[in-house]
Amino acid sequence: MKLTALKGFEFWPQELTVEITAGNVTAVTVDLNPMTDMAAKGWYNGSTHVHMNYAGNLHNTLDNLMMMSDAEDQDIVNEQIANKDNRVLDHHVFVPGGGAHPISTPGRILVVGQEYRPPFYGHVFMFGLKDHLISPFTTGYEGTAIESLYPSNTDMFLKAKAQGATVGYVHAFFGNSDPLEGTLGGAKGLMVDAALKTTDAVEWSGAGLAGFFPLYALWNNGLRVTAVGGEDSISNLHASKLVGSVRTYVYTGALGLSMDAWFEGVRAGRAFVSTGPLVEFSVDGAIPGETVSLPPGGGAVELRAHVRSITPIDRLLLVWNGSVVEEVPLLSDRHNAELAHTLSVTDPGWYHLRVEGRPDERFPLDAGFAQAFTNPIWITVGDRPVRSRASAEYSLRWIDKLHEMAAAWPDWRSARERAHVFEQFEQARSVYRQFAAEAR
Repeated sequence: MKLTALKGFEFWPQELTVEITAGNVTAVTVDLNPMTDMAAKGWYNGSTHVHMNYAGNLHNTLDNLMMMSDAEDQDIVNEQIANKDNRVLDHHVFVPGGGAHPISTPGRILVVGQEYRPPFYGHVFMFGLKDHLISPFTTGYEGTAIESLYPSNTDMFLKAKAQGATVGYVHAFFGNSDPLEGTLGGAKGLMVDAALKTTDAVEWSGAGLAGFFPLYALWNNGLRVTAVGGEDSISNLHASKLVGSVRTYVYTGALGLSMDAWFEGVRAGRAFVSTGPLVEFSVDGAIPGETVSLPPGGGAVELRAHVRSITPIDRLLLVWNGSVVEEVPLLSDRHNAELAHTLSVTDPGWYHLRVEGRPDERFPLDAGFAQAFTNPIWITVGDRPVRSRASAEYSLRWIDKLHEMAAAWPDWRSARERAHVFEQFEQARSVYRQFAAEAR
């Protein structure tokens, strides 16, 4: 019998052949070959979206979730309490104070947070609530007592942030098409909350390209919303996404592994998203989330990248201000890639790196294809802000469509609630109109 073993994303898969005899126990030891040690470099990984109990007839525990995460080599385990079919599961494991759960160990941090699940605006995470979970966990469900589109996600984010929480949209977009061409995907409120600076992050829950359309529009106007990865694993089901199959790697540096350091890194954008590949990327020594400052006339910057993957890589893309400026050649084995460039920069903006594999080469990853990408490394030129008229206009069209969909909702409780939400939409529009006016 042939076995394939791997752990996390930081070990090369190993294969060996084992003879199994009926009626006997066969012990197998697999020595895994590490490809790197990201923690030693200050990078710690975890999914932003794991459920302990959600549906079905199996019962999971925090101890078991920690064991599952140990097997997958996660450094931080972010468990979300959610309302499922009018059952608020796992609410009893929430511990006030805003810190890591007491079951945490020095080598593995467990965080118990909340998923607030309004079907219209989009589901969101809230980690680090100091005092209490926020009821009723959802709104906008037709035919119920909470069918109105009030409160908005903006209101709920503000309530969570008042408790010190880090917040973001979860499983935001799927597929490869621009959500603006459809019904705005699973994070309809994103462009409003990004403009009002009420969201910290937007989550990838699988491999896909759709999220880059709105995310690039935000980054192109200097809105520092962080891309994170969380597979939405429902760990007590017989069949669900594997715990840790879509991860966020966060740089904490000398601070090491702690909940506070990890989420501070998330908010700062010192992170990359991965379904498997590992990406190291710098510009003049700055890493994702950091800024390189150039004089008013611009200057030359030095880009460096190193990519490793347990599955073959198909493309490595260098992106500047939302446009692919180079497809980097791959090494012959297609499991490694290197980038070393000196480029001239005359305008403010951002770089990030994207890695993509082919769907038919994804095994053993629990994702549609191998994907990894960094958050931006920002480049300032003098005192000029990062601005794009086209991206501002894209964001305005998004809010116009959101407004149109919300205006057609039949179940508002009152004109006052509707006016409150639409005023938030208008506040966000004002931000994007200002960006358009400032764009050169």
